[in-house]
Amino acid sequence: MLLFAVWIVSAIVSIIGGLVVMGMGTAFPQARDLLDYYNMIFPKWVGYLFNIGSNWIINPFGTVVVGFVFAEYLGYFFPLNPTEIKIVTIALLLVLTIINTFNVEIADRFQIIFTGTKVVSIILLVLFLLIPGKGNIQHFTMSEIGNWNTLKILGAFFAASTGALNAFDGWYLVSHLTQEVKGGVKTVGKAIVAGLLICMTLYLLTSFAYQFVLTPNEIANSNMVAVTALEKVMGGWAPALVTILILISTSSSVNAFLISSSRLMQSTAEQKMLPAFLKQKSKKQIPVTAFWVIFFFQTILVVTGTYEILLDFTLFVVWLFVTILTGGFLYVFIHDKIQLPGFKRIPMIISCIILLIFGILYLMNFFITF
Repeated sequence: MLLFAVWIVSAIVSIIGGLVVMGMGTAFPQARDLLDYYNMIFPKWVGYLFNIGSNWIINPFGTVVVGFVFAEYLGYFFPLNPTEIKIVTIALLLVLTIINTFNVEIADRFQIIFTGTKVVSIILLVLFLLIPGKGNIQHFTMSEIGNWNTLKILGAFFAASTGALNAFDGWYLVSHLTQEVKGGVKTVGKAIVAGLLICMTLYLLTSFAYQFVLTPNEIANSNMVAVTALEKVMGGWAPALVTILILISTSSSVNAFLISSSRLMQSTAEQKMLPAFLKQKSKKQIPVTAFWVIFFFQTILVVTGTYEILLDFTLFVVWLFVTILTGGFLYVFIHDKIQLPGFKRIPMIISCIILLIFGILYLMNFFITF
């Protein structure tokens, strides 16, 4: 039940966060992205720190994390040691970088086709696990937790939230779409809520299926939980099929990260917050230089880092900046008595406070854990 609560709470917090960012988009319609919000609310040096965090921590670390997942699942077909997993991750980054810098239309089609497999793979996975009926409801109990105190349970809850928040990641990046979408804030706000509710439902179904099939220890000892569960229930071709879908899904995610990262780096270079050579574009308006700088930096991260360290550090920095931005916006919203068409004042204040409280508790858990 606590695992389900992690997904539900993380989804609610993400939805609230998305709506708060949409409120910022309404308050500052001239803003193009989160960096503009920082520059409008805080002194310029805070925006500069956010720029560093986005370009050199959040985006590249997040990309490498998903790249590691791709390599882990490729190991189902070709057993890989830790060094080989890193080589595969670098190879994936290299291939996608070449595709994106060569022809943006190919990359775009790749993204459109493969994005749809994310939902398909999750639905098939759930069906494959539940239809045979070979699970056990007793797997949902865990006797050890009865000996935990409240502080330990809260610590475990927030630690588990790291993965859930990463799965819902992206709501804080959509504010710049408001002016390009018919209906503006209302349309994007509804899309955030509906999209995250769909994701939450799919993740809850997947978690239920995993718990039904596997014991807590089997889940804890598996690097590829989906494959482990399918092998236990079905065997044969099912694990291979879902593994292929996961490979497509993760490569699509890496590609999306690379596209957004290169544009962010090129945009901040145009704003003179990064060296001028990073704003260069090819004749096809592709930020080629930014793509290759990102690739070489990510290669260093792959060689020196691990999945767990990069994931934890990514989410810590994300929520550090989200919490800072929320606090600054709440102060300006109250102090300047900003009116937001389409948003009621008290609910917006409450949303900011909830986001602040969760962010502070989440960040504190890192220090308690370490």
